[in-house]
Amino acid sequence: MNGIERWIYACVKDRPVLKQRIVDVYQAALSLVPQKAIDTSGEPIVREGFFHGFHDKSPFSSDGSRLLAHRSLIGEKRVSLGDAVEVGVFEGREWRDFRSLARTTGWNWQLGAMLQWTGSAGDRIVFNAIDGTRPMAKVVNLEGVVQEEWPHPVVHVSPSGSHACSYDFCRVEDAMPGYGIVSGRGVPGTDLTSSFRVFECASGHTTFALSLEEAAGMSWQPSMDGAFHYFHHALFSPNGRRLFFLHRWLDTNRRRWTRMFSAAPDGSELYLFPMDEMVSHVTWASPSEIFGYMRYPRQGDGYYLVEDRTGEAKRYFREILDSDGHPTMDKKRGIVLTDTYPDRFRNQCLVLCVLDGARRIDLCRTHLPRRFARELQVDLHPRLHPTDLIACFDSGHTGRRSLVTLDFAALG
Repeated sequence: MNGIERWIYACVKDRPVLKQRIVDVYQAALSLVPQKAIDTSGEPIVREGFFHGFHDKSPFSSDGSRLLAHRSLIGEKRVSLGDAVEVGVFEGREWRDFRSLARTTGWNWQLGAMLQWTGSAGDRIVFNAIDGTRPMAKVVNLEGVVQEEWPHPVVHVSPSGSHACSYDFCRVEDAMPGYGIVSGRGVPGTDLTSSFRVFECASGHTTFALSLEEAAGMSWQPSMDGAFHYFHHALFSPNGRRLFFLHRWLDTNRRRWTRMFSAAPDGSELYLFPMDEMVSHVTWASPSEIFGYMRYPRQGDGYYLVEDRTGEAKRYFREILDSDGHPTMDKKRGIVLTDTYPDRFRNQCLVLCVLDGARRIDLCRTHLPRRFARELQVDLHPRLHPTDLIACFDSGHTGRRSLVTLDFAALG
């Protein structure tokens, strides 16, 4: 953002409806300026009609040979009750050969069906589905044969495959259309019995549950009066011994507030982080550190590396990256891969930041057509290959939602 844009944002950030209207008008006026669909010195491989979803779960198998993806069956429209998507895997040279494994109606454009690998063998995947009006999860092998059915929809599976975490996806859809599951089940707005939970994958037994009422009762805030509460994003640490999850609420002006908890899978050592009003996109940087875009008291919005259970924080990239994105930090390789939201011309950047010297390298710029807005928004949501300098991201630059891989080894 330039100085004027930043000033306007500061004036309207607490009024989300007005803020969105200003963005819409601004971008509509500037859409008359021609833009290049994609701009990169690399050679991206574009798979039209496919996407993966969020940035915090890698679509790559542990050996990097396979790539998970969703294939659209409904074109580019808002997801309605009963709409299905295919889930499957790309294989072969440069992941060009797609094999469909299943279909599901438990999905959305932003997060997909929470499609992810489960267990250490690399031969099973899990995704969300709907049984009647009840969201749940299915595990299939690489032949598409159902191996297990879990009683709760899944957010993330621990690295060992022993535990998974879950929340009320129908409630999320009511709060943030396009981020939950359209199941046909009603959501009572004042009901705070809904829980975040961790359960054993083999038995379905719940090892930890925290209700919205209990979460709201911890360090209550005036903005919670009359608010709509829900749990959102969650992720196990790389060693599976901890996980974080977000507690969010919409106040009476529909402004969103967020705070973050962490805990062990059995609920012990529950910790409330000291962020100030906003936690946006976060990921684990190590078994004891969380990296993400958030607002820290007296320091403002930015990218922070935060220590679990103490809340001690270090800010990164203050001078080179001042806007929200979807980050992945690889401390061993000394890099952060992230993205930017559509700017005034609806261009998005795939960004590589080098920790040593805080250097920024824009690997790719894509133009997002205006048809991709609201629930149809296509964020890049970049993910890293486990061993090679290859990024996998979603894009709408062709006019169709697409899954893109880009080898950036020679671009930095």
